[in-house]
Amino acid sequence: MMHSGFGSGMGFNGNWLCGPGAFFPGPIGWIVTLLFWALLIYLGVKLFKAIFSGSSKGPAARIDSLKERYARGEISEDEYNRMKAELR
Repeated sequence: MMHSGFGSGMGFNGNWLCGPGAFFPGPIGWIVTLLFWALLIYLGVKLFKAIFSGSSKGPAARIDSLKERYARGEISEDEYNRMKAELR
């Protein structure tokens, strides 16, 4: 007796186009499934970057932190002017 199931090499119910995990049957289902996973991965990467990116400061905030470094004496006046020119 021929077994038609997961172990038969043909997939789910002998139809290799519509297996477990497919949203829709046939080749269109493959495309929809791939697009779904691509969108999910893309959104996950965007969320990861948004959460863990360290450069969320705007130009004004960068200049303020540069002013603070100059006021504390961490950088010289020449370095301050050069970095300020680069930020603008």
